[in-house]
Amino acid sequence: MVSLTLYGGVNEIGGNKILIEDRGSRIFLDFGQSFSLLDDYFVPEVYLTPRERFGLRDYFEFNLVPKLKGLYSKEAIQRTDLPYSEPEFDAVFISHAHFDHVAHLQYLHERIPVYMGEATKMIAESTEITTKNKMLPEGDIRTFRSGRRISVGGLTVTPIHVDHSVPGAYGFIVETSEGAVVYTGDFRLHGPKGVMSREFVEKAKEMEPEALIIEGTRVLPEEKRRNFSEEMVYSESKRIVSETDAFVMTMRYPKDLDRFMTFYRVAKECGRELVVSMKTAHLLIALQKDERLKLPDPRRSSVVRIYGRELRRYEGWMKELMEDAVDCSYVAENQRNVMLELDLWCLPELIDIQPKRGECIHSMSEPFEEDPISQVSDEVFCNWCKHFNLNNHQLHASGHASRGEIFEIIREINAGKILPIHTTGVELFRKEFKIENIEKGRKIEL
Repeated sequence: MVSLTLYGGVNEIGGNKILIEDRGSRIFLDFGQSFSLLDDYFVPEVYLTPRERFGLRDYFEFNLVPKLKGLYSKEAIQRTDLPYSEPEFDAVFISHAHFDHVAHLQYLHERIPVYMGEATKMIAESTEITTKNKMLPEGDIRTFRSGRRISVGGLTVTPIHVDHSVPGAYGFIVETSEGAVVYTGDFRLHGPKGVMSREFVEKAKEMEPEALIIEGTRVLPEEKRRNFSEEMVYSESKRIVSETDAFVMTMRYPKDLDRFMTFYRVAKECGRELVVSMKTAHLLIALQKDERLKLPDPRRSSVVRIYGRELRRYEGWMKELMEDAVDCSYVAENQRNVMLELDLWCLPELIDIQPKRGECIHSMSEPFEEDPISQVSDEVFCNWCKHFNLNNHQLHASGHASRGEIFEIIREINAGKILPIHTTGVELFRKEFKIENIEKGRKIEL
């Protein structure tokens, strides 16, 4: 008997945790944190967070992680009422390096193998060094590349590359005793590597799967954001930069290196230097080991410069980068010749730079209307732009396929069972297709 159990990502964005069981073999696909459920009880922005010193106690209280025997390390559950057990799961497969797909790996039993793409591991390692975020488990981490078939007990898992807003993203084809199960992970068709997503869809179709677990982030009643492609972001950004002789500031998600390459391309073609944070520089250097990504090395590039913020103290990894860094005085003196990347929490750097006027290319999602903290952050950001005479331009290409694309792919793959995940638009799926009645923790048999 083959069964699927969704422990996260049900009627919500993120938090994917998909358990597949077949003839005694048990594997998870992704192991991330739910955005919406975490926000129901905690507000990280004001330091109301789960107490990490108690392991999974607070997570269990609000059902933020499944309370399953033989899944977690002794340390993770020693302050809970879940008794410790030797591992009762065979593996966890990670689709990509975003928080809502990897955040709870740190609690897994160290003898449960965790499989992820090579780039995902590099990104996670860099993130652990440059932030306080714990992303990797202590134990057995194994890497893969696209197309490699991995046998785990009675299951065979084949990762196939897809295009997403982070390098090294994959979907999975899982061969079971009852047929194939396809899991898309997060993906898009309109990105610079959209051909990879098409390859995944073709291979999934060939398998004539019994079940399709598909993301639906943008399956909404109304698409409020403009459906930009990465090329559109590039062309509009280049127009903005080429038409000004003033300061240019850009903002993007830290792991969105397609967007980094878009800004790199614009800076190079417009004769400017792209000045990036030390965290971005560290990630770019870490990913030099993957030649397929073709990312510039900020220590050697004639276009990329590293921005060294003035801090009271510097971590070891920062000290190594400070040797090649420029400071606020350099940016202030070269306002017409740079594009400066800043995160929201680094906006006070503008006080030191004192831009006379300029342009800001905000290349991230619009704030969620129902999220008051996001709204406040957006208002504060706009106040900063107004104060420093920066024209604000919203230019973003989503990391997710559109509703129309999602529905067309469902028809093309033509699976026996359809399980929408990573979406709040389940009823929209239901209007178009006969979908499974999925509930968090409910077992679905093939």
